[in-house]
Amino acid sequence: MELKPLRGMRDIVDPESAELAALASSFRRVASLYGYKEVIPPTLERFELFALKSGEEIRRTMYVFADKAGREVALRPEVTASVARIYLRLLRGRAKPVRLIYVANCFRYDEPQRGRYREFFQAGAELIGSDDPESDVELIMMLNEYYDTIGLGERRIKIDDVGIHRSIMREAGVPEQEQDRILHLMDKELHDEALREARRRASNPSALGKLEYLVNNRHGGYRVLNEFAENSGGSIAAAASRLRMIADILGGIIGRDRIIIDLGFARGLAYYTGLIYEVMVPSLGLSIAGGGRYDNLIELYGGEHTPATGFAIGLDRTLLALKAEGKSLVGKPCARVLVVPLARDFLVQALTALRTVHSMGAVAELYHGRTRKLRKILSFASEQGYSHVILIGKKEAEEEAVTLRDMTSRTQETIGLGELAGKLPCR
Repeated sequence: MELKPLRGMRDIVDPESAELAALASSFRRVASLYGYKEVIPPTLERFELFALKSGEEIRRTMYVFADKAGREVALRPEVTASVARIYLRLLRGRAKPVRLIYVANCFRYDEPQRGRYREFFQAGAELIGSDDPESDVELIMMLNEYYDTIGLGERRIKIDDVGIHRSIMREAGVPEQEQDRILHLMDKELHDEALREARRRASNPSALGKLEYLVNNRHGGYRVLNEFAENSGGSIAAAASRLRMIADILGGIIGRDRIIIDLGFARGLAYYTGLIYEVMVPSLGLSIAGGGRYDNLIELYGGEHTPATGFAIGLDRTLLALKAEGKSLVGKPCARVLVVPLARDFLVQALTALRTVHSMGAVAELYHGRTRKLRKILSFASEQGYSHVILIGKKEAEEEAVTLRDMTSRTQETIGLGELAGKLPCR
């Protein structure tokens, strides 16, 4: 009898099994600090859950078979579709946004190579019910904080917005199903083939000049993005301007040297509608995590229009990157704070405060409500059980300070960020 696992599968034993478990545990700790709750989806799903958006071509990269009842089922190739199904079935009545995470094994019938297996492990997060750019920024912040927590040094975050590409192709008359194929070719970095396919499918090929410009200037960064946003109109300009705003915020909080704007970048999953991103380790040539916005998926599954955004971490590849740096895993859990920017202009300062509170081991969550009326914000914080509220307005931003309100004593004081440590005891 052959005892060797099937091709692309592994027997994982200590210490690698313990290291993967520690990576998952660290992710759960960081996500809990942001207020995310875990869901555990089944390994086996109906095939149509994945084929509905991606079509029959996805079959060749999946494990698909008929069960004993004759139903066509599949081992999950990713988890976002399952989370969307769980949300529709069990969670759609909850207050928005709904913050969910998962840790799961997934299966793809790909050609095995370094860091790529046919069974692999993912940890991911989904934020459902908010179309604000803050929700995208929050997730990238959480992802970046996770990699800070486990001590991974060398990494870059590559970003783009497929909404720009889709808007250009819509303007050129490229059907949506063909758009998915073109974006798939771009994901494989087959840009010349993607442009040829777009021209072949377009009813107004001259409009594709904008897509060709982006592809040919994909590494132009902020300069090209700024010029493109200012010289475009309609939905193209809106998507480009949103990407520029997110890039500016991320650059301000994570560092511009870690943010790569790649205007020819795409991701293979067909449900993405807006911002997309990947965490890259240049020395290894690996993408170790990725995500993006998918505002139409829940509606496609029969729900009301519900914007959503999320990411997935490749735990196997993350472990490979950590080992290459000789790093060990760190992180410890530990009080509940609502961080409130009183206007979007103060979001960078709010995220800095969020990160500062997390570094103390205390739970902090970013406020996503539409109202900026203080009385309503404090009422919300009281109803939701926050122990403290950090308020950041114009005065606080100018003084590099925060106003810390104790929800139990109903007292507040304005203090510097460095003074928070003595004011927020862990529980």
